[in-house]
Amino acid sequence: MSLRPTVSGDVPTSTATVARAAFPQGNPYLLLRDHLGTIFTDAQFAPLFAHRGQPAECPWRLALATLLQFAENLSDRRAADAVRGRIDWKYLLGLELTDPGFDASVLSEFRGRLVAGGAEEQLLDTLLALCRDLKLLNARGRQRTDSTHVLGAVRFLNRLECVTETLRAALNALATAAPEWLRAEADPAWLERYDRRAGDHEVPQGAAKRRAYAEQIGRDGHQLLTAIMAPGVPIWLRQIPAVELLRQAWVQNFCLMDDVPTTGMEAPLRVRWRTDQEGFPPSLLMVDSPYDPEVHYARKQSTIWIGYKVHLTETCDEGGPHLITHVETTLAPVVDRDALEDIHEALEAEGLLPDTHLADAGYVAADQLVASRKKGVTLLGPAPKDYQWQARSGEGFTVQDFLLDWDREVATCPVGHQSKSWGPDYHQGRTTFKVRFSTRDCRPCPLKTQCTRSGRRLLTLRPREEHDTLEAARQREAQLAFSKEYRQRAGIEGTISAGVGVLHLRRSRYIGLAKTHLQHVLTAAAMNLIRLGAWFAGTPLARTRQSAFTRLMMAPVPA
Repeated sequence: MSLRPTVSGDVPTSTATVARAAFPQGNPYLLLRDHLGTIFTDAQFAPLFAHRGQPAECPWRLALATLLQFAENLSDRRAADAVRGRIDWKYLLGLELTDPGFDASVLSEFRGRLVAGGAEEQLLDTLLALCRDLKLLNARGRQRTDSTHVLGAVRFLNRLECVTETLRAALNALATAAPEWLRAEADPAWLERYDRRAGDHEVPQGAAKRRAYAEQIGRDGHQLLTAIMAPGVPIWLRQIPAVELLRQAWVQNFCLMDDVPTTGMEAPLRVRWRTDQEGFPPSLLMVDSPYDPEVHYARKQSTIWIGYKVHLTETCDEGGPHLITHVETTLAPVVDRDALEDIHEALEAEGLLPDTHLADAGYVAADQLVASRKKGVTLLGPAPKDYQWQARSGEGFTVQDFLLDWDREVATCPVGHQSKSWGPDYHQGRTTFKVRFSTRDCRPCPLKTQCTRSGRRLLTLRPREEHDTLEAARQREAQLAFSKEYRQRAGIEGTISAGVGVLHLRRSRYIGLAKTHLQHVLTAAAMNLIRLGAWFAGTPLARTRQSAFTRLMMAPVPA
């Protein structure tokens, strides 16, 4: 389809007259149109459309209708009906009362164009840019971030179900791509084993029988992979995504015995089902669903899920609406602190870096404190604790009790003994320093029981800049001003609660990380629309709810 850009005009007179008569007390959508105009223009979506072809629907209206759809959590069909029949939608979209709207499929096509063109962020960024022009959003203020888990749009499968369904998906893909080849190579017994989805078949009871059942599936999969890799078979069969995923899943879950024949199918394949003792790849690499390879198993405290994780960042300055400034969608196993750098880079690119960034302990680490400070951002949150027994007991000598001479690379203990060695240690991509004291000094020391439980004391230090920054953060956390300022972070939990409870933020509608991220961005932009409508209507910001007992005790005592 091709784009024929249109100039956004005023709201038709008949639509404005009927809308104001229908809403004499005002309406959020009417206020949004009056204050923000059309928000979008056709020109900014031009790269997503071809130069030739059937004329497309007006893109700026599709963008705005998409945000309204997510704001009210409507399906495509119900959103198209709202465009056709609701006066407040027609007013915001600038349509005549007699305008028939568009077919529901246009909305899905428009979202597909956003993903294909890498324009998932465009709707949110355009709205934020307009808010900056209207002085409703200012950079270098306070912002806060938190995350929540997102359930993928696939079933949660155990390991046996996953390999069964992965083989079934590969057979279905081959049946479509190369039916004649598969008919010649398939074992007739596979029809009974893989005609239905995993979970519909009766799985044998008992560990030994389940293991034998799993290894039969493993032999079937290896037999199919051997046939695909055989000489003379078209190479493109190996490049089918479902086949590549099958190969990956079989490497992760099965072991081929050493005496397995490399050619021919005369001897039975000897396959062993991997056990927990043998170990598995990290969760980021493990195949957890053949229908959405980007969903992964994750666990955070008592929450277990398969899917993704979303991080929301919003402003929290007084005197303006609290607007979501950034949305980061990550794979589920990615820890919060690893997403912080990407969040700051995205905010910096949009000119929206905060001066103070409030976050919980999951985002705060020594290296993140240093990196944030280099960008001019004060990362405010609970600093990592010292969990060594000396600090937990409250009676031992901690690192703070040692005098550290970083220039000479010498540490002096509370008794006065100096360290014997100071050297770097590289572990999992991080650099630390191991400072060792002499057993000759430590063993006869009268304070040894307060210092170490081994023959000598060993200190593990971060690089100097990280060490000093972390110590400063811990000291700042002990001050009363910290707790007073950090209270502002709690508001982001209310934002996530609203997104989850009203807009279904925690459940992915689509398959794949890119489409799921688009859903999160559209949800965030829709929440901003709702907040702007309330702001223009003069609705005060909601306050944190308090229990009846708290309100009673904090109320002034009658004279």
